[in-house]
Amino acid sequence: MKLNIKKLAFSVLTAGVISFGAQAQFEGIIDFEKNVGSVSVNYRYFVKGDHIRIEEVADDGAVEGIQLIDLNEKTMYAISPEQKLYMEAPNRRPAGEFEVEVERTGKTKEILGKKCKEIVVTSAAKDRKIIYWVTKGDYDFFIPMLVALNRKENQSLFFQKIENIEGFFPMLSQEYILSTNRLVSELKTKEVKAKANDANIFEIPSDYKKFER
Repeated sequence: MKLNIKKLAFSVLTAGVISFGAQAQFEGIIDFEKNVGSVSVNYRYFVKGDHIRIEEVADDGAVEGIQLIDLNEKTMYAISPEQKLYMEAPNRRPAGEFEVEVERTGKTKEILGKKCKEIVVTSAAKDRKIIYWVTKGDYDFFIPMLVALNRKENQSLFFQKIENIEGFFPMLSQEYILSTNRLVSELKTKEVKAKANDANIFEIPSDYKKFER
């Protein structure tokens, strides 16, 4: 059976399972939008304890791809709702080390009713600057989730370089080319909703089949 990797969304090609852990305190749903150039993608996080469900959502509301992460069991699965298939994400090597400068500017602003602080992270070697607007809360799942996903995107890598950032969540982040100050990517939170999530949404449906290579 041929697996449509695209329909697995951001699937296992950008994912990995390393040492996670940590107990998530926030429970609910977070919607955000990712813009890279002219391409816009919507994502939705469902969080409950050590369990995280990440959905890639099409403009018409259809769920195109899902990832299920268990921070305690150190497992992650990519799921295709269209094909009713799932596969376990393989381990991937962590990104190479690089130096950054972190500046807490002291600037604040309100985003979606939440007080946010500005943190600017720059890397001369990568020729990038990312401006994060972060809010403090019980978002202890976020850093372990980034480690689990192991994406090589600057938005993720730079955030993990910030010291004492546990419990914070980026409501808005913008990546610029340092030498030209041109905006190249943006992550924008659209809604943060605290609610109890059903445990079954973090499980692989019983009628889904495992993809065999």
